[in-house]
Amino acid sequence: MCSIIAYASCNGNDVSSILLDSLSLLEYRGYDSVGIAVLNGSSISVRKGVGNVKDVNRKHRLEELVGSIGIGHTRWATHGSISDLNAHPHTSCDGTIAIVHNGIIDNYLELREGMLKDHSFKSETDSEVIAHMLEHLLSRHKDIKDVMVTLLRLLHGSYAFVALLSNGTLVGSRHNEPLIVGVVPSANNNLYYYANNKKKKEKKDSKYNDVFCSSCFISSDVLAFIKYTDKAIFLSNDEFFILRPIKHGYILSIYDAEGRKASKQITQIAWELSSYVIDKGKYAHYTLKEIHEQEYTVARALCSKINHEFIARLIDARRVIVTGSGSSYNASLYAKHLLARVGVNVDAYIASEVRYSSISIDSSDVLLAISQSGETADLLDAVRYAKSRGCKILSIVNVTTSSLARESDYFTSINAGPEIGVAATKSFTAQLAVIYKIASLIAHKNNNYDYSIYYDSLGSAISKGIRDIIAKENILSSIADTIKGVNDIYVIGKGINHIIALEGALKLKELAYIHAEAINAGELKHGPLALIDNSKNSVVIALNVKDHTYKDVINNVKEVKARGGYVIGISDCYEYKECYDIMLDLPSVYDANNRNGYSVNAIPYEYLAYPTYQCIPLQLLAYNIAVKRNYNPDYPRNIAKSVTVT
Repeated sequence: MCSIIAYASCNGNDVSSILLDSLSLLEYRGYDSVGIAVLNGSSISVRKGVGNVKDVNRKHRLEELVGSIGIGHTRWATHGSISDLNAHPHTSCDGTIAIVHNGIIDNYLELREGMLKDHSFKSETDSEVIAHMLEHLLSRHKDIKDVMVTLLRLLHGSYAFVALLSNGTLVGSRHNEPLIVGVVPSANNNLYYYANNKKKKEKKDSKYNDVFCSSCFISSDVLAFIKYTDKAIFLSNDEFFILRPIKHGYILSIYDAEGRKASKQITQIAWELSSYVIDKGKYAHYTLKEIHEQEYTVARALCSKINHEFIARLIDARRVIVTGSGSSYNASLYAKHLLARVGVNVDAYIASEVRYSSISIDSSDVLLAISQSGETADLLDAVRYAKSRGCKILSIVNVTTSSLARESDYFTSINAGPEIGVAATKSFTAQLAVIYKIASLIAHKNNNYDYSIYYDSLGSAISKGIRDIIAKENILSSIADTIKGVNDIYVIGKGINHIIALEGALKLKELAYIHAEAINAGELKHGPLALIDNSKNSVVIALNVKDHTYKDVINNVKEVKARGGYVIGISDCYEYKECYDIMLDLPSVYDANNRNGYSVNAIPYEYLAYPTYQCIPLQLLAYNIAVKRNYNPDYPRNIAKSVTVT
């Protein structure tokens, strides 16, 4: 979805450069248009335009805006076309208010209609109504706290917004959209400070009312300010903040929806993000960098700590409902496959369908939610629905400070680090690793063995396999040259391999804009074979590793070849290599490693190795096709990293 950043500083007038730096880190959330608003004296200046941060700044010189307080935004269009006028920030009629907004205001047409007589709207967006509502309410109530209480009662929908007022005040709120405050200690270290009684707060205390700081960030993602501060306050639903300038700094006050002071925890962000360098390094794109990082992230995920209660809840549940969106839904299918194998009664549902499905959820069930960002609207809606039915919530997340993690009874981290590329790569394989470990722990629930050595060894074996596959990147680039002009690709597999076919097809859609369809290999003869002919456009990718499905898939490949289809094989077995037009060989699970040494009762090593190994070439193939078709794989059109609207 869209990204929000606000920054207030008492240390100079470099706000625009810091806003732009933060926005460049948030482009994965939206990159249709960019804009900033900066306060200089009592005048708010706005510059914005269509394009990414770099291009809009080059055209409109955003960094030239001077001031010590400002707001910024990158947009992923929902209401209104992609245009300069629809880009954020939006302003009030008199120019004394500028706002940035993420989410959807459901009743914006009603609110807009009520103000048309006295207010002139410039855009097609729902967001602009917030600026005019603030202007309207401030003309009647001088107390900004009363204005915010009234405004929040009038707004319906999901939103996070920040408004910059010409008197130097920042205000904002959230409802079902993320909004986080980053606070920077003052030079004299009076970070924790009561504004109402001028009394310092001891650092050992856990919660604070009014907070004094030398500078302050407000953003939709901690990634925007982590290089400047690791101290954050997470706003709860329907809370709002007021940031007022004072001598040598700012006072931050947070209120609930009724205008009562809220005591808030200041959290030191412990996630490895705080020391993670957000840099492409030697790679042309973040996506390629993150594909290469899987050599380390899968092994790290296998070392994730999983709470005993997390495992116990899965074992004791009448039924486990596992859910996710996009790649995380494919990971949910993998979880269903493995958890069923160790005796868990499990179903998998797409997150957007949980509320509308025929399943009856109650307190005897457990919802297992899987997400990279932990902010996906459909998933959070499913979680809240399940909680309302008395269901316990477990989650597998990458961002441990996310809304999902905070709303879960127990969560475990995949430890993949920041993923900037919009298409999930390292986060997906890390999810597979954590799910595999969870299933393994359930399989061994009655044993008292220390499996830390096993997971270390397994991680090393997987890492070596990934290195071997990435070393064949030039072969995948050559294959991409061969098929970059096709319009349709079919990815086939059976059993657990079909789940990876679904993920591979998704990557081809997201990155290369090719119609790609995952088909269970056994279903080819029940209809899909009608799509295969002897033209060069009939490309089939066969995931065919040496497991119990191997011979069946070879027969399906022969059926495709008999009808003139072009087949790319991804396999660790050369027995029927001649059946493929081209074959990419995978590391052998059985030959390269001691199979018995990497077997956990009902969950053999190959149940993680094969799916992970198959992911890598599919990711690299989609990436290379995208580059050869002159598409930016980091920022695919029409989609964003975290879809925070339903």
